[in-house]
Amino acid sequence: MKKIGLALGSGAARGLSQIGLLLWLKKNGIEVSCISGTSIGSVIGAAISYGYTPEYLRDLALGIKWTDTLKYLRPSLKGKSFLEWRKMDEFMREMFGDRTIEELKMPYACVATDIDTGDEYVFRTGRVTEALRASACIPAIFPAVEMEGLHLVDGALVNPVPINVAFELGAEAVIGINVNLSIFTERMTFGEVPASRMDKVDSRIRELIERNPLVQKKLIDTSGLAEKYHKHRRKRKIMDVVTDTAAITASKILSLQLLDIDGPLYLLRPEVGGYQDFDFDMAEDIINHGYRNAVEAGDELLKFCR
Repeated sequence: MKKIGLALGSGAARGLSQIGLLLWLKKNGIEVSCISGTSIGSVIGAAISYGYTPEYLRDLALGIKWTDTLKYLRPSLKGKSFLEWRKMDEFMREMFGDRTIEELKMPYACVATDIDTGDEYVFRTGRVTEALRASACIPAIFPAVEMEGLHLVDGALVNPVPINVAFELGAEAVIGINVNLSIFTERMTFGEVPASRMDKVDSRIRELIERNPLVQKKLIDTSGLAEKYHKHRRKRKIMDVVTDTAAITASKILSLQLLDIDGPLYLLRPEVGGYQDFDFDMAEDIINHGYRNAVEAGDELLKFCR
C-alpha cells in the first residue's frame, strides 16, 4: 500500500466534516503516514498525529455546546483583535500539553501566514499549541502570533489545503479535503439546512437593526420581486458575508495551487456549503456530510490508496 498523506484544510465549522473522512479511513483499514493541516485542519491533524482517535474527535465535537462556544469566543480589550485567544489556549493545552511537533506519533506540519509579507510559514518543529495558535488565527478576530520577528495568522490566506506540504512530509499519494465551497445560494433555500444558534443570533441582530427608523428609510424596496421568492429565500446576513468571503478566497487560491501539484492526489469536496463558519453546534450533521462524501467516493478512494 502507498504511503498516504492527508491534507486537511481550513473552513472553520465546516472543517469538522474532515472527522467524517477520518472515521471512514479507519473503518476501511487505510493507514495514514503523515498529515498536513491549515486552520481547523491543523487542529484535527495534530490531534490524530498526537494519538487521539477519530471517534474521540467526533465525540468531542458533538459535546461542544453553544454556551461553550461563547465561553471560548471572549471579546478582547487590548485593541489587537476582536476576540482573545486565552480560553482557546487553555483548551489546546488540555489536549496537547507541552508536546512538540517532533514528539508526535507521525510526521506532521501545519501552515500559517506571515501577515507582514504574505509569505507561507510551515511549522515542522516547535510546540504544538504555538503552531496551532498561528495556523488557526483568523486575522483581526484573534491576535496575531508574534515569534522570531514575524506576525503569524491563519494559513488559509496562502495555503487553504496544504497538499504540497503533505508531499514534502514524504507522502507518495495525498488525500485532500476542500470544505471551502460555501456559496450563499446553497444557503438561500429555506429549510435546506436547519437554523443554527449563530444563524438565529444573526437574524436577531438584523431584526433589531431594521427596526431602527433611520435604517428603515434606507432599505431597498423589493416589492417588485416575486412574492414566492421572498417566502422561500432568506436575506444575506452578516455571517453569510464572513463565511462566503473566506470560502471564495480559499477556493480561488486552491484552484491555482492545484495547477502545480504533480503527485497523485484525490481531492474530496463534502457538501457543507450550507453551513457557516461558527456553526459548531451543527457538528453531527457536518461530520456526517464528510463521512457520506467518503462513502460515495468509496471504490475510487480505496483503489487510489492501494
